Amino acid sequence: MSIEYKVSLDGRRIEAFPKGVLDLGQTIEYFDRLENDKEIKPGAIEIVYFTHVTDFKISFTESSRITESYQEPKNKRLIDATIFVCEKNLAYGIGRMLQTFHEITNPQHKVVVVRSENEINNVINSV
Repeated sequence: MSIEYKVSLDGRRIEAFPKGVLDLGQTIEYFDRLENDKEIKPGAIEIVYFTHVTDFKISFTESSRITESYQEPKNKRLIDATIFVCEKNLAYGIGRMLQTFHEITNPQHKVVVVRSENEINNVINSV
């Protein structure tokens, strides 16, 4: 299943909604769509809701490839930060792992992992 997303009217907020089993192919395909989306404006914040992900089919090596693959759309679209909303423990662990890979690959890109949607506005105000 692909990752659906929507861009706010001002182009500065991307909300992504992966569902089902999330894998490397779906994730890279999502990055390709982001990279070519003309609605996204510089300084955008990406929010990824892992709420409806039932499982992660992503290995340690693939996690590294995900963060490397993300650099092109991030740089081209000037996405300033990513927030992972991870209510379940497995999603939180994957989110933290991806956060660490992002810190290594591109330390200028802010990645924050939160447990609930209630935390999003506080995080957005701090990034």
